[in-house]
Amino acid sequence: MSNNYENKYSLSAIIQLLNPDNTISAHRMLAHAIGMTETIIYSALISKQTYYLNNNMLHDGGWFFSTIADLQESTTFGAKAQKTAIGNLIKHGLIECECKGMPAKRYFRITNDMEILMKLIDEGTEICKKISAKANRNSYENDEISNENSYEKSEILEDIESVENVEKSVQTAEKLQYLPKAVTNEGAQSSCPSAVTCTRPADNHTIKPKINNLKCNQSINQTDRLISAPMKFSDIMENLGLDWYTLTANEPISEKHFMYRDEIDRKTQKCKISYSLKNDKRNMKAALRYLCAYSHYFGEGNDEERRSLWETIVTALAEMVEPDSIKINGRTVMYHEIIDRLNEIIENSYLSECFIGFEEHWRTLVAKKEITYPKAYMKSCLWNWLCDFEFEDFNDLQK
Repeated sequence: MSNNYENKYSLSAIIQLLNPDNTISAHRMLAHAIGMTETIIYSALISKQTYYLNNNMLHDGGWFFSTIADLQESTTFGAKAQKTAIGNLIKHGLIECECKGMPAKRYFRITNDMEILMKLIDEGTEICKKISAKANRNSYENDEISNENSYEKSEILEDIESVENVEKSVQTAEKLQYLPKAVTNEGAQSSCPSAVTCTRPADNHTIKPKINNLKCNQSINQTDRLISAPMKFSDIMENLGLDWYTLTANEPISEKHFMYRDEIDRKTQKCKISYSLKNDKRNMKAALRYLCAYSHYFGEGNDEERRSLWETIVTALAEMVEPDSIKINGRTVMYHEIIDRLNEIIENSYLSECFIGFEEHWRTLVAKKEITYPKAYMKSCLWNWLCDFEFEDFNDLQK
C-alpha cells in the first residue's frame, strides 16, 4: 500500500520535465522589494552576463547586449514591460543600460555592489514579515474576496460611521429615482482659489435630503445624476468593452485579480472608457486602475511613494470627469474632452506610459516651487500633460 501511494503521488516526472533550463527563477525577498517583473528580468540579465563572461564575450567595462526579442524569449515579458522594469532596475542601482554601436543595440552591465543588493533584500524581508504579521492580526480578512477588494471597500466605507448607515443611505437613495438639478447663483465664484473650478447647469428646483454615502462631500443639491451603488468590477470591464471570461476563468471582483498581467495581457488597447463611468468616481477609478495596470506595477509594499502618487493621479482624473465641465486656466473643459483624450492615449499607447512621464514632470514642478493647492494644480497640469502627450514608437528599441 505504501509503495502504491508513493508512486501515485510522486512528482518525479514533473520535476524532471520542469528542469532548471526551462524554469524562470526569481529571488522572493528581492521581488517583495522591487517587484516580480523587475526581479525576473534582473535574474535573466545576470545569467546572460555570466554566459558572456564564461565565453570571453564581454565588451570593455563588462558590457553585454540583449535585444528586446532575446530578453522576451528568456522572461516572456514584452517591450513595454521590459522598458518599465529596466527603468526601475536602473533607479535602484542594480544595472546600467546604454545604446551603443551601429545599428544601435541595448547594452547592459550588472552593478557589482553587494551593499545595494543586500539592502533591497533586507527591505523585502521586512515587507514579508509585515505581510505575515498583518495576516496573523487580521485573520478575518484572509478571505480571498476581501483581500482582492480591500482598497475598494475602504473607499466605499470612507467617512461612514457604520455599515448600518450605509444600508440606510442606500434605502433612502433607492426612493429617489431622479434628483432635480441644482440651483446655482449666476456669477458665483468657487471658494477654492485654484486653477480648477467645477461647474454645473442651473435649474429652478432644489432638494436637500440627508444622504451620507455620496463621495467628495457632494450634497444632493449639487448633482443631477441618479444615485446608484458601485458597479461590479466585471461590469466595469464590460463597460470598457472587454469580455472578462475571455481573460480569466473566474469572475474578477477587483483590479487586483489581474496583478500579474501588464497592459498587453489585459488587452487595454481594445478598451474604451464609456461616458457613463463618470457618474460614480469609484467606478471610474477602478477602470483607470485596470487600464494603467495599477496592481501589476504596485503590488503591496512595492514603492509606496510612487504607488501613492499614482493613486492621486487616478483620483484626480476621476474627479476631473465627474462634473459636466471644469475650468482649467480660464478655459472650460468638458468631461467628454478628457475621456476622449484618455481613450486616444489608450488606443495608441499605454496609460501607464503617460503616467510615468507625468510622474517625472510632476516631481520636477514640485521641486521648483512651493504649491499652495497641490490637488487643484495637479488637475491643471494633468490636462496639459494629456494634451501634449506624444505616442512613443518602440521600433527603434528593438534593434
